[in-house]
Amino acid sequence: LFLYFTSGFQTRRGICAEKMISHNMTWIRYPTHLGADFESIIASQSIISRFMQAYFALFVPTSLAAGAFILTTFIRKRTTLEKLDIFLWDLAVTNILVTLFSFTAFVRPKYISTSNLICGVLSFFFNVCYFNAQYLQMVMLFTFLLHNYPNWMNVVTSIPQKPLGCLGLILACAFCSSLVGVSLLGTAGTLHEITSCQVDPLTAWPEYEMVKVSLGFGIALISEMFFLVLLFVKLAKWEAPWHKENMATYQVVLAITLILFACRLFYNTKLLCRTRLKLQQNLGTPWEELIMNIAELVLFGESCVSSLAIVLLHKPCRDALFKLLRDITKSCRRGGGHQNSNSLTHL
Repeated sequence: LFLYFTSGFQTRRGICAEKMISHNMTWIRYPTHLGADFESIIASQSIISRFMQAYFALFVPTSLAAGAFILTTFIRKRTTLEKLDIFLWDLAVTNILVTLFSFTAFVRPKYISTSNLICGVLSFFFNVCYFNAQYLQMVMLFTFLLHNYPNWMNVVTSIPQKPLGCLGLILACAFCSSLVGVSLLGTAGTLHEITSCQVDPLTAWPEYEMVKVSLGFGIALISEMFFLVLLFVKLAKWEAPWHKENMATYQVVLAITLILFACRLFYNTKLLCRTRLKLQQNLGTPWEELIMNIAELVLFGESCVSSLAIVLLHKPCRDALFKLLRDITKSCRRGGGHQNSNSLTHL
């Protein structure tokens, strides 16, 4: 439905009719590679370089450490894992993989130079993680926040009763969505040509961005609006939407939902702006390229913030963190006390 109205809108403006006839994307170049406005290029490259330094100095190690801590906590309590633990375990693994994919941006303001085949494989596996996190968040939202809703909702909330089977279904949907996306890259006939690569290739067909926004953000946005309507209806009936004993679960699920929404709203908005430029056969400016690169870093940073939210809000992880801090404090005190006793002995 989203694709239909988007295509119809562009056709009425006379843009889409001209561009969709041919999917030749060889005319596309990064504005910073043209060298037309040297001052803007130098300024934009300086800014993105500083953003990259901050991201790799702060977000990457924090994300990897938080993800490893979550996995270690769940492995230690593997015999008592609850349904939410299993979902968060999958999200933690996905966040670690997204952080590793972010190393493809390490060379910015330059881009990785590789073949279309390798770039397509990179884009495919990144999109599997991208869609998996989004679909997992949707399932968690409806599973843990609507489980006490009227009887007709029991069909929806009872689907993930078997977490492992539900995770398999989510991964299958993510795999299929990513497969649809990679089929729209438009590089099937030029697999061995060298290109400047990123996780969402610049030379992809406009349909690629449309499908990614629709499947990876549009569906989630509609489902979240539907959820808010149900929640407001429940509040209007003076029914308690949440129970105190499940407050910790509600907090972590809502936090993950808000983090994904905020980060992906910015990124998908810029992705649609890039699509508009393609339909207008416009290369854009170095500043537009800069904002797109910043949006990509925000998308990568989502994995770090999401993992931190799990560590700080999910009770097993929070308890394990406090225990670790207490053990470190006790070790430091013992070490300090031992040194003081040795100094007194020498005196």
